[in-house]
Amino acid sequence: VPHGTTISKGQNVVWFESEGVDKEIRKAEADLRLSKLTLEDDEFAYKQFQETQRLDREAAERGMRKAQQDNDNFVKVDRQRELKTAEFNLKSSTASLENAKEELKQLEQMYKEDDLTEESEEIVLKRAKQSVEFAEYRLEGAKIQTQRSINQTIPQSVARQEANLTRARLTYQKALRDIASTASRREFEMTRKRDAFKEEEKKVNEMRQERKQIVLKAAHDGIVLHGALNRGKLGDKQSTLDVGSKTTNDQTIATVAAPGRLRVRMDIPEDQLQTVVAGAKCRVLPKAFPTVTLEATVKSVSPVPFAGTKYDCVVMFRTRKDITIVPTMTCDVEFAAPAKVDDRE
Repeated sequence: VPHGTTISKGQNVVWFESEGVDKEIRKAEADLRLSKLTLEDDEFAYKQFQETQRLDREAAERGMRKAQQDNDNFVKVDRQRELKTAEFNLKSSTASLENAKEELKQLEQMYKEDDLTEESEEIVLKRAKQSVEFAEYRLEGAKIQTQRSINQTIPQSVARQEANLTRARLTYQKALRDIASTASRREFEMTRKRDAFKEEEKKVNEMRQERKQIVLKAAHDGIVLHGALNRGKLGDKQSTLDVGSKTTNDQTIATVAAPGRLRVRMDIPEDQLQTVVAGAKCRVLPKAFPTVTLEATVKSVSPVPFAGTKYDCVVMFRTRKDITIVPTMTCDVEFAAPAKVDDRE
């Protein structure tokens, strides 16, 4: 809007080229949508990972329970069963030998009679003697096997079961450790991905907010003045702002001054502080209207100087309908002279 234009509240004051910004926003929004899809995929994979971890933990627990059950079965049942089996095999072999010997003895007694031919006797006796030999051989093997079972096989089985149980405990502990460690890493990765998405979303929202500020509107009715006012005063040099001008982030582009809220800003030297105090009455003489005098009152005086020995003062006054006073106009302010003090008193 040109310098000095009278505008209404909500009217556009400054607007910027938006093509470059719009292009950046479109790209950022597209990237954000892709990031959202990626995050949704990661969230789905994370849920499956959590379910898989639950199954892995249950499998590890089952494996540990089975190892403990196998060990309990061996200690409580199988070890004693193996020992009894070895003893039973020895007993069975011993009984077989005794039975074979008894049968041979009975045959020899029976052959003393003439019930069988000589050739038949020889065949039967030969078989009986072989049975005795076989039984003796089996008994010898049963004794060796029983001794080995008691002294070697069963102790080895005990040691193997204990080692298996120990390994199972180590495997179970490692599985739990791996599950917990992997869960922590995945959780950290998901937190980082969520934070990254939130940060990206925040940047897009900031770009959208900045896009809304591509047009600056008047907050109230007033007059547009290019640049900033310094204590109500325009700069001595004319503003160079025009269509196509470039600006910086912290630059004041324009000021909307409200004519209906006028006041006087003035510099008070230190030696006038006794006279110029809050509430003091004075007169305002606009330089644009030399014949006009307006009644005024001091609203405030700064307690400390703003520069050197200059103090800031604000004076309120009532204007008149027959004159037009606008912001940045200048005036003289007159105060009544202080009363003189009689030196004789």
